[in-house]
Amino acid sequence: MSVVSDLPGVDDVLALPTLLLETAPREWEDGNGHVNVRHFYDLHMRAAHSAMTAIGLDKEYRETTGQSVFSVEQHIRFLGEVHVGDEVSVHMRWVERGDKVLHAVSFIVNRSTRRLVNTLEALEAHVDLRTRRACSWAPAVADRIDEVTEAHGRLPWVAPVGGAIIVRR
Repeated sequence: MSVVSDLPGVDDVLALPTLLLETAPREWEDGNGHVNVRHFYDLHMRAAHSAMTAIGLDKEYRETTGQSVFSVEQHIRFLGEVHVGDEVSVHMRWVERGDKVLHAVSFIVNRSTRRLVNTLEALEAHVDLRTRRACSWAPAVADRIDEVTEAHGRLPWVAPVGGAIIVRR
């Protein structure tokens, strides 16, 4: 496990799949002359939706299984600014899967300045929507998560996790 000071380089993050690519519009600007923090969070959540959909955790999955994922813990870091007109991308590195949870880190890169500007470390729980309680991943979903997690584990850089979010075994 790394500590939060161990940040990857921009090129390392950009080598991960791009989940979202956008140019910051005027309406995102706040009174301080930069993109407001709420838009960073929105970028992370939309990218997470894309990542989950890519492995089959989508509307059809929810409707057929009655299961989904809930965010249960998060840690966000603001490392730099984004201004109107800057191009940003969002990337995710999956860290670890437990029987009922997934630990991941999402990154926002300001492509206009070539800086890592934000990270969001998260723990997502697999939940039965009828009982609203955490439940085990189905084997097929667990296998897909494991494939991505194992591939990300072979990257030449350590995921910048803070240590507060852990997967209990």
